[in-house]
Amino acid sequence: MITLHAKSPCCGATVRRFGQRRRQCTQCHQTWRIRVKKRGRPQTRIHVEVLHKVLLRRFTLCQLLERRPTLSLPAFRYRFRQTLQRFVKQKPVHQIPQGPLILLADGMRFKFSGKVWVLYLTALKSCHRKEAVFLDPLLISGMEGAKRWEQVFAAIPTHAYQRICGLVSDNLRGMQLIARRRNWVLQLCQFHMIYKLQFHRRGLHRKLKGGKVREEIYLLIRKALILPDGLALKDVLDRLRHLTETSCGTRRMRLVVLEFLYCIDYYRAFETHPDLGLPSTNNTMESMGSIVRDALKRSHAASNPKSLLLWATALLRLRPATICNNKRLQPN
Repeated sequence: MITLHAKSPCCGATVRRFGQRRRQCTQCHQTWRIRVKKRGRPQTRIHVEVLHKVLLRRFTLCQLLERRPTLSLPAFRYRFRQTLQRFVKQKPVHQIPQGPLILLADGMRFKFSGKVWVLYLTALKSCHRKEAVFLDPLLISGMEGAKRWEQVFAAIPTHAYQRICGLVSDNLRGMQLIARRRNWVLQLCQFHMIYKLQFHRRGLHRKLKGGKVREEIYLLIRKALILPDGLALKDVLDRLRHLTETSCGTRRMRLVVLEFLYCIDYYRAFETHPDLGLPSTNNTMESMGSIVRDALKRSHAASNPKSLLLWATALLRLRPATICNNKRLQPN
């Protein structure tokens, strides 16, 4: 049944006018204002452009405060934090490319009160373009692992998740199983393998056991990463297998070589699947991780997990895309 006349919220009785802006209940005579004013002082907001200056143009709050001599630093920090929270609460609009996609994934480790937290970064790249679009990060407590990556991948929008056909990541335990379950082509980061070899190579200031063998292994693996399929690649892999059966210098170096031989197909996925446009490294995510750490350090942010996620989300939304070159470019 449609109510033709307004009833009082207190007693449900009829309402009569009590001046131009107020109404009164005819039963208990309580009055109220028809347009309630907000109590307190008017809210002063900071423009979103200030977020660009702090997060992208490397300004500090103290530098921006010099243009506001009548405002104290604590008040300016409070207003900046309120603007940051309003910006992050808005619904994100990600310009995800069309067609088949490649998923880039990497984790950043932080520690708060002796407890490990990992900030999970994900980006989507078209198989036929060089631009990668970052999604909102996730912050999960505990060490990085396959189960937590499952949670991160489940948060990807469904319309984009269904078009993913490849994954680029570090050589983490469980990534191979995750890729097989989803029928994704897995490309392991070649840079991390080279960095690991550099760490175990012959040093300049001290002589290590099996220095010549380490140097030979380093050169052989570098060749195996770039050589096309053929006899030359087969000879390199045979030589590496022979070294694992004889002498690799140290037990740790032997384990590195065995790991490489076991995952050789994942390190060379860009060669076996040239139509996907896979990058051979995960340097795009590493670069964004460095930008996030630099912004947090410069602004003295990330004092707790909530603040870390707030600042990282705002930064990735203000800088949503970056260049990610393909290892094998296909003609148009």
